[in-house]
Amino acid sequence: MIYMTFFHWMVVAIFAVLFFMLVILSSSEKNPKTLISMIFSSFLLVVVGTAFSLFALDKYTKEAKLLSSSKTRDYSNESVIIRGKIKNIGKFKIGYCNVEVRMINARKRGGKISYFTPSKSLSFGSKDVKGNVVEEEFLAIKNLEPKKSKNFKIVMSFPPHFANPNYKLKLFCH
Repeated sequence: MIYMTFFHWMVVAIFAVLFFMLVILSSSEKNPKTLISMIFSSFLLVVVGTAFSLFALDKYTKEAKLLSSSKTRDYSNESVIIRGKIKNIGKFKIGYCNVEVRMINARKRGGKISYFTPSKSLSFGSKDVKGNVVEEEFLAIKNLEPKKSKNFKIVMSFPPHFANPNYKLKLFCH
């Protein structure tokens, strides 16, 4: 659930007033087709402006930090278990936080590490080409109060051809 702050409601109210002002200004038009197109374009302008404003506000009012993370491998299920802690460092309640996990398999070729994997479309039928990067996004936590922290646990399948992968975690909160 996305929690709307006072600022979110203020933006919605400002754009609603702007829409009604544009409708009043366009009501002086005599041609009904032109009137409808002016109201429709005003509506589109207000909806797009509201959406962008709400996303920008969400980015600056919902602030969280990934405090710690640890990774362990579960060999019985061929998976990786990622545990960590997320803290709300902002002043407003956060509805949910997603963690994007990027697993990169660093393959060695002649003593150098190669992150390049040929595209499957360029392999011309070769079935042994396997990807070196796996990206997945998981819902980590819900309903995080200001200045509080919560633990999370993510279970991600481990590709069998990975040897010693690097992990990159990104946090997205709304």
